[in-house]
Amino acid sequence: MKKVLVTAIIAIASVNVNAQAEKHFELEIDPIAYVLGGASGHAAFTWKNERFQLGYAQLSMPEALRNHENLSESFKSISLKWDYFFGKHNANQGFFVGPTFDYLFLTYEDEFSETYKEDQLSLGVRGGYKFDLFKKSKAFNGLYVTPWLGVSAFTKSKDIEVGGKTYTRKPISIFPTVHLGWSF
Repeated sequence: MKKVLVTAIIAIASVNVNAQAEKHFELEIDPIAYVLGGASGHAAFTWKNERFQLGYAQLSMPEALRNHENLSESFKSISLKWDYFFGKHNANQGFFVGPTFDYLFLTYEDEFSETYKEDQLSLGVRGGYKFDLFKKSKAFNGLYVTPWLGVSAFTKSKDIEVGGKTYTRKPISIFPTVHLGWSF
């Protein structure tokens, strides 16, 4: 985990700081994760029509969202995301798309408290829209909302074995969410 964080910090720091573009830092949260009892926080560096983001999330999946009956699922993840914005040059808003890299720490537990843990790399793509709702307000300037949809695949697609039972893992994950952020 330390290697991933150090690599991400170096990558953010090595962005071409001499480019003639407006640059910003951003902080984001995923309020849905908090509503479901988890956590999510992200920091990003933006320039021109691009954004590089480092994030952390954790969640114990609610029963209604689990993939298998009688098998609880929880995760912690470190994510790297790169986005390209298709809007006006240097606007860093509007439609975006880009690759995602997530390193997941997964835990599965059955009804008898038998557990299965693994680390997993997930590769994918996400797309969404960044709304700068308060650009005309001095008090809330920089606050934005970003609904997005991600599609990713696990690099290890083997089945999950917990307590002598085998559970089939879905190789593709679809993840819709909304982030709230502040650009400064």
